[in-house]
Amino acid sequence: MDFSGDLMPLPDANKKSPRVYPLLQNTDLENIAFATLQSTGTPIAIEEMNEDELRRLVLVNLARLSVKGEWSGLLTAASAGSFNVEITSGDDIDSTYSLNRIDSTPPWNTTTGNNSASARNEPMFYPFIAPETSTVDSIVVDIASAAGSTCNGIVAIYSDNNGVPQTKLGTDATFDATSTGQVAQASVGTISLTRGAQYWVGFTRSADVSFSWKCGAPDSWMGPTENLSSSWIVLWIASGSDNTLPSTITATDLTPRGYSRISVGLNQ
Repeated sequence: MDFSGDLMPLPDANKKSPRVYPLLQNTDLENIAFATLQSTGTPIAIEEMNEDELRRLVLVNLARLSVKGEWSGLLTAASAGSFNVEITSGDDIDSTYSLNRIDSTPPWNTTTGNNSASARNEPMFYPFIAPETSTVDSIVVDIASAAGSTCNGIVAIYSDNNGVPQTKLGTDATFDATSTGQVAQASVGTISLTRGAQYWVGFTRSADVSFSWKCGAPDSWMGPTENLSSSWIVLWIASGSDNTLPSTITATDLTPRGYSRISVGLNQ
């Protein structure tokens, strides 16, 4: 479509467009970006003398959205940091499959829990997208091999702040690592999640005692790096917080590591 000044006159408007159509001429609706439309309207003062150009700007944007099938920012406000994806919730299908597996949600898919990895003392974190809006009834893990002496696996859910974990939601879920198998911990306080929003799993162990969690295959999240040969799976706090999960996270304390992510499910 040619946005020349001699086409598409508006009712009761001057046929010649002084700004909108000349700046967009020879531009296809399918290829025009919102940023281009934004710059075209800057500056157009919102006043009566500019009514014709404001109407032209709205008309072009509506045509652009119709052609591209893109309505974000028109019907709903865009939200920074949110991931607009429809993830299947266990509440919506056969009740046999009600556990929401969060270590494998998009865009950080991973092979299902066939691997196990020895626990470490450092607190570790990985992101997930909430599959439904609700509170968490319980957190579920699987202890693959037992600890030889008293030790707990510790898991918590954290809020997100610009792509890093920030604040612990609810309380720690603690799991007796001297016993094996899948277990649900309901004593987690109040953890309210919003569907489509990003959160973080934090996990560690309570003592320097060896045991294994059930984990996904290490082929998932790749974050900031120092070179392209590194394959980072989690963020961790290298020192100062061993065997605990802090209530708040200082982003500059975090470094990426190639360590497996434990398999975690949520009953919601």
